[in-house]
Formats: sequence, C-alpha cells, structure tokens
Amino acid sequence: MVATRMGGAPAIAADIARLGGQIQARFDEVGYLYAVLPIERLAEVSALPDVLMAHLDGGAPGGLYALDHELIGYPDTEVWGFARTHTFLSDSNVRLPAEPSDTVSQALGEMSIDLPLSLRIDGLLRVAADPMIQEIPHLRNTGRFPVGGQDLYALMANRAVEVYGKPMVAMAGDNARVDSINGAASARRVLAIAGSEYPDGTVVARSSRGPASDGGAKPDLAGVATNQRSSAASTAEMSRAVNEFISAARAENLPADARHIVWALRMGARRLEDFQAHDQGFGAIDAARATELLRQVKARRFELPDILTRAPVKTYLARFLPEPGVGQGLYEREGWLAKRTDERIITLVRQNGPPTPLAYTLQWQGNDGTFKARQEEVILPFDTPVEVEIEITPAEPGIHSALLYLIDKTTALPVHAVMTTIIASEQFTAANGYTIQHHKQALAGQRPRRHFLEVPPNVSSLRVEIAAGSGQVEMLLGTGGPAGTGFNFSGGGKSIDAGKSRVVVVPYAPPGVYELTLLPVGSSPASVDVTASIHYVDSLLDEAPPNNNSTTLWMNNIYAPLQRTSVLTQVGARRVIDDVGGPTGMRVYNITVPADSSTLRVAASPSDGRARMGVYLYDCSWGICTLWGSDAFTRTTTKLLIVPKPSPGEWRVVVDATAAGTAFTYSEIISNPRFGSGTAEGEDAPRRIGARWNQKVSFEVHEPVPFGYEAVAVMDVIDPDARAEERALFGEVRYQPLRPLPLTTQVFKLSRAN
Repeated sequence: MVATRMGGAPAIAADIARLGGQIQARFDEVGYLYAVLPIERLAEVSALPDVLMAHLDGGAPGGLYALDHELIGYPDTEVWGFARTHTFLSDSNVRLPAEPSDTVSQALGEMSIDLPLSLRIDGLLRVAADPMIQEIPHLRNTGRFPVGGQDLYALMANRAVEVYGKPMVAMAGDNARVDSINGAASARRVLAIAGSEYPDGTVVARSSRGPASDGGAKPDLAGVATNQRSSAASTAEMSRAVNEFISAARAENLPADARHIVWALRMGARRLEDFQAHDQGFGAIDAARATELLRQVKARRFELPDILTRAPVKTYLARFLPEPGVGQGLYEREGWLAKRTDERIITLVRQNGPPTPLAYTLQWQGNDGTFKARQEEVILPFDTPVEVEIEITPAEPGIHSALLYLIDKTTALPVHAVMTTIIASEQFTAANGYTIQHHKQALAGQRPRRHFLEVPPNVSSLRVEIAAGSGQVEMLLGTGGPAGTGFNFSGGGKSIDAGKSRVVVVPYAPPGVYELTLLPVGSSPASVDVTASIHYVDSLLDEAPPNNNSTTLWMNNIYAPLQRTSVLTQVGARRVIDDVGGPTGMRVYNITVPADSSTLRVAASPSDGRARMGVYLYDCSWGICTLWGSDAFTRTTTKLLIVPKPSPGEWRVVVDATAAGTAFTYSEIISNPRFGSGTAEGEDAPRRIGARWNQKVSFEVHEPVPFGYEAVAVMDVIDPDARAEERALFGEVRYQPLRPLPLTTQVFKLSRAN
C-alpha cells in the first residue's frame, strides 16, 4: 500500500509496474494505491518520487522490508518499521530463517494478519466516494505508529474528507490516558468524539484524552448526551447528530461541505465546565449555535480561512513526527516544573483567502492562567509564517491545557483554534526521600485523578503502590504515546477493592514523565493513597583481580530506602560480538538456550555512546518465532532484555543500529546451574539512603560452556520484597515490559580452575 502526494498516483503506479508490480486498487484522487510487488523490489519503492508512505500488508514472503529505517517492536506479535522518509508498517506473527541475515525481508520471514489494512482503507475510500452517503462512517481502527494522524489509515481518512467533502466521525478511544487518541481520530480533518455521560455531559473517566501525539486539538467534541459510558456509544450518537445537522443545513441551503460542517461543530460547541481542553476538545455539540454560524457565513459571504499551525512538541516520540519536534499544537510532556516560567513560539500560516493581510483577535478558552499570549491580535498575510509568542507558567503540578482561538476582526467569527498543553511533573528528590506520596485522594463519579511523576536516568526500578481506603479504583501507569512505545500498565481491568492495595514495579524504568491515572469504579466515591519511589544501587567489584573465582562486591544505595537486599549468584555463558549494522542497519543473532536455564540476557550498545538502537528478542523454541520483547524506545543508550526461565531451544535477536555501518557491541549471557554455582556472604539487611556495604562472592565452575562462549560470574543485587510483590501480581514468568528486577548487576570472567 502506497500513499503518494496528491496527483502522484498515476506516475507511481507506472513506476511500480516497471518494478514488476501489479496494481490491485487505485484511488488517484487521494493518492493511494494497493499493489503486489516482488519482495526483492520493495525497497525500491522508497526511492520513487512522490511516495510519502508505504505499508507492507503481509501475505508475501519477506515480512518487513525497508531501507534507511528504524525498526520498532511492539509487545506480543506486532512488528513495525518506520522510515525517516518513508514508512513500512506491518503486524504479524513472524517466522525467522535458520541462519543470520542482513536482509530484513529474510530476517523477519513470512507473515499474515487477520484484517489487512488495505481492506480498511479500500472500504473507507469506496464509502467516501459513494454519492448516496453524506457522512463517512468510521471503520474502527486503533492506530498505527507513528500515530498523531500520521499513519497510513489516518492519512487516507484525512484526504477522503478533503477530497470528497464529507465529514468523518471517529471514536476518540477508551484508553483513559493523556495522549491516547485512536488512529484516524487524530487526523486533522476528522472529528474525534470523547465519551460522555447522561445527563450532565460529563466526560467519562475511560474516554481517551488528548492532545493528539502531534499536539493537535483532540478530542474535538465531547459527544452528545447518552447513557452509555464509552466513546463508541457517543460516536454512534454523534454520527446520527452530524447526519441530522447536515440534512438541516441543506434544507436551509447553508454550506454543508465537510470544512463548513466540521468548523461549525467545533466553533459552535458548548464548553463543559470543570474539564480541560485535552479532556473535551471544543466542548459538547450545540446544533443551534453551529447552525447560526453557518447562517452568518452564508449571509456575510465569508470565506473560511485554512490556517496551519506549527508548534513545539516535546515528547520522546516527537522525533518521529514528519518535522521532528513540531506539530499542530503546543504539547510538552517533559521539562516543566510548577511555578517555572518560560516562553514558546507558535507559528501560524494562512493558506487560502485574499492576498491582503487579515487581522484576528486572540482569545483563550479554558485557560487556568498557565498560558499568556504576548499580543492581543495577529495579522496573517497570505502564505506567510507569523509567530505568536506564548508565556507559560504552571501554578501547580499536573497537566494544563487550553484553546487559543483566532477571531476574525471583521465578522467576529471564530475561525481557528490551537490547543496548548504542558505537563508540570512531580520530582523525586533527596528532600522527599525519593518517594512521592499523596494521601486520601478522593475519586467521585467519572472524575479520574492523574499524577505525573518524572523518573530520572539510571533508575533500576520505579515502585508504585495504590491503597484503596474506600470504594473501588483502577490504576493505569504509563510513559505516554501509543501502546507498545514505552511502559504502559493497564492493570488488566482489575479493580482495587476497599482495604486492598496493588503494587506495580517498573524494572529499568526508562527516564521521562510517567502518568499515574486513578479511575473510579462504579458510582460510589473512593479514597486512595498513592506512594511512588525510585531505586538504584551503585555497585563495583574489588579492584584486585578475582582470586580463585572469588571477589568482593561493593554497593551504595542511591535512592529510596530498601527493606532488604540480597545478592543472587549465577554462572553463565557469555558471548560478546563487536559488530556494525548491515545494509539495512540490522543484524540477526541466533541463540540456543539449554534446558533448565535460569535467565537469558541480551544487550546492545553503540560504540560512540550516542547512536539510537533497538533490540528485539524472538522466542523460536516452538517452531514459530514470536516477539518476546523489545527495548527500542527507552532513553538508555544500552538496550537490555532479560528473560526469566527461558524456554529451551532456539531464540533470535534482531539488533537495529538504525544505519548501515553503525558500530555497536552485542552481548548475551545464558545462566544455567550446570555451568556452575555461586555463593554470597553477608546478611540481607535494610538499606537507608546513602548506605554503603560489601559482600564477598565466590563461584565454582562445573560443566564447560558452549563453544564460542566464556564462563562468567553473574551477581544480581535484588530487593526480595519487591520481587515477591511482582510474583504475587504477575506470576513467576512474565513478559516485556515487566522483567526480573535486579537493582544492579556485575559480571566478571571465571577461570576453569578454582
């Protein structure tokens, strides 16, 4: 599937035919085509003029194939590839070859998917082109990386609205978190509908919150009154309301194309009190006000301006936007503290209308005082960027969002709005003992509570405990962005009952701002206590070389106090390879895991200490390779995965060095009791902040390790109580992103003679 620039489909179709491809479907007016192409020619698609994005839709041998790309792995069975200039996306069960390969198509093998994206896009476009349909129905789609309205389905949905002039309504989603709007709903021209509750129009707790990943003003509307507590139900109601609104507009001979309908619904919406812009967007639908806006446009013969916004976006995934770090709204998830003042620039470009400059008044809505424009009006010449300076001062920790409206000075009509969103995080500091606490957090009705916790680099674990004093509550914890691009814990839909607590431990917590969302269950009020802490133990081995496979392990507790510490000792087989990225930037390594192995650890780090990397681990022990886990989006330079009690048999690792020739070091360690054993002398004791201690460790080597490996001693410093909490919640064997929890690890080479 290929998305081209507008008008580019015929030329691209001819080029693909010259590559040996067959065109299965083509929509020239929106720049989309679906082709069957020999796998060895797929990479050449990225070099064709006018290609914006391509999506590999399964079926053919080769799986995923792209040049100059970054490979992004999602948990379970999804695999994605993102190109800096072009995108190749796929989701599948993946089969890998028996031998390592530098070719992505060979490395990831054959694939299949349940519902090809091509069917969804073809269906979308065929319905959009149907003259009997006045509002495009949304084929449910949860989005594809890089989201923010930038994936292939969202791109085609946006174009369908533009080309066929029909509005499209899409559910915002039921993901509850900030920045969790569903795929096509993030598109600029599509109306994203948040879930609402009868009778007061309350935005339900589980409805996805905005902004879009590119900062765009999402959701658009809070739906219409319904007794269903989901955005799906609200979207169905809204779809009916939009159709009725279009019919009423046509009956009065008012403008009824998508641009006018969407504009009127957004600008005529009624703002819900006590909800921020990222909760409700423009507000609840108000058909009467929207109709009056259309009447004024007709009476005044007013041409709606199409205004493009360029604003800073500061999230970890902002580098994947078409223009890295720039989006359709101001959205900064990181770097803000309460009472800190700073300035940002929003750039506006008027893309249609007369060549003479037009003046607009700037007006805030839903602003809690965080945002202040340095000017009261802006004058926009045609097709000329104009900067608006914004001063930002969050008074309290948490999320702050507002809409900045542009009001036409001649007609007093609102014509455009920019969403501004920043998050002022809470900090783990020595003053609070690296522990953040909130007692008796009240939850009532459909009002969630959110806390944003900033985790610094070099943290071995983040521990969060929620204790319900009364009522029932659910907890969500995540780092933002689409599912699979970081740590996102959903809680499995299980509520925490009164008098009970739940603990979540995030091992090797990637640095950044974590959102802790507390959701009420049912209509009864709830009260909860929140405790979050970070942990890390610095360690080093005795400076003297190990004597008789024995040495001393020196430790220092850096962050929050520990109830206990233990040193787990294992003997492992280690393989270290200094390598470079192949022609696609990737390398594949095969691993044979013997029976009864304790852990499998794989890691990769760039030689220059700076290059971005990704590590993807596949369990092939059952004959079909499935993605066990990945470490691609964490900010740590070294990418690491640890498998507890790995299944015996074949495993494979894909290291994505992002570019051909990028140097890196790959390592793997398989620990197994038959290789040897170890002991640690010293007690398991509580450790205060800054505590220093040491323990002697000794090892014995039993069987020789496999050829090509060396015997190593592995020492994991653990918190037994935290590990017990993990087991109680998730069981003994867990999968990415929850991994075994060492506070620190040390490794040294063993000699055969003790």
